[in-house]
Amino acid sequence: MILKKKILILIDWFTPGYKAGGPIQSCVNLCNALKDQYDIYVLTTDTDHGETAPYATIECDKWISNAEWGIKIFYARKKGLSSAQLAYEIQAVNADFIYLNHLFSPMFVVYPIWLKWSGKINGKMIVCPRGALYDSALNLKRYKKGPLLLLYKWMGIYKKIKFHATNEREQMAIEKYFPGSTIQIANNLPNTIQPVFTTCEKQIGTLNCIFISRIVPIKNLLFLLKVLLLIKSNILLTIIGPIENAAYWVSCEDSIKLLPENIQVKYEGAVNNALLQAIIQQHHLYILPTTGENFGHSIFEAMLVGRPVLISDQTPWINLQQTNAGWDLPLNNPGQFSTVIDEMALYNQTEFDVVAKAAWQYANNFISNPQLTLPYHKLFA
Repeated sequence: MILKKKILILIDWFTPGYKAGGPIQSCVNLCNALKDQYDIYVLTTDTDHGETAPYATIECDKWISNAEWGIKIFYARKKGLSSAQLAYEIQAVNADFIYLNHLFSPMFVVYPIWLKWSGKINGKMIVCPRGALYDSALNLKRYKKGPLLLLYKWMGIYKKIKFHATNEREQMAIEKYFPGSTIQIANNLPNTIQPVFTTCEKQIGTLNCIFISRIVPIKNLLFLLKVLLLIKSNILLTIIGPIENAAYWVSCEDSIKLLPENIQVKYEGAVNNALLQAIIQQHHLYILPTTGENFGHSIFEAMLVGRPVLISDQTPWINLQQTNAGWDLPLNNPGQFSTVIDEMALYNQTEFDVVAKAAWQYANNFISNPQLTLPYHKLFA
């Protein structure tokens, strides 16, 4: 019997959490894709992002074998979590590969990197910045991140770890801050379970749009609300996502109050990922004018269920117009966004079904690629 190699994934939040957005989904999809080839362990916390109460039905501070997922998970109590406990669990797993997410989590990235640097843990260490080195991300709380980057450089961490870049743009960002690093590019793995295509009713002159993301400046909801001021058609915008920046949400609320009567907005709060597909299918168009996206799982989820997307050109999903799956537009021209929305509002049922089916097919082609997981086997080698 051939023993599988062990992968230990460290991440601040994991399923059933969902409020941290893409990083959770990225790790869930990674586990699903590799669980047959590797023994996968996930070390995380018992509390969702932005919450103080732990998950109600989760056993804490013990390794749980999840039969459904085919992996082992350790939910550490967030309150009282110590560096000593973290070090003990990492050493006890004795994994061949230790996989870290992001760059600036004190307990789940900075401390494990120090353990590796000081020779206290074995196993090859792989770090996935998940967009943390993009300028749009570094500009947020740079006063905290700048000193850590300097510390990493002083430690020479690039000599001790391998970087996982999820695209060429991230590879260039890593090379900028850590020249000489070992970098493996492996695109983020999407959800590969695709429902059959279903349409929804489309009346000429109306458009149901949906925005799904954390409410923070980088996701650019305020930009979208200002775009809607230019719209002549009847629009319903549904906003889904946790409010992480209260001041920014106040600005968004102020903009909502200025919208004309033909624009209706409803905020649904944070929604469990398991419910999102059905909600997206009730809308015609997914919109996310983000200023920077490492992958954009909700973008792909929209196409996966057959809904075109209107997004910025700051994501990996580019040249969508060529396949009729959506539009990726520059943020310096908000008029282009409003033009697309007004034009799509005028679609009849047949015209809508054409772009909806094109989005579904785009996602289907992506998940049908037999080479999708090959870069990950190179990453964990």
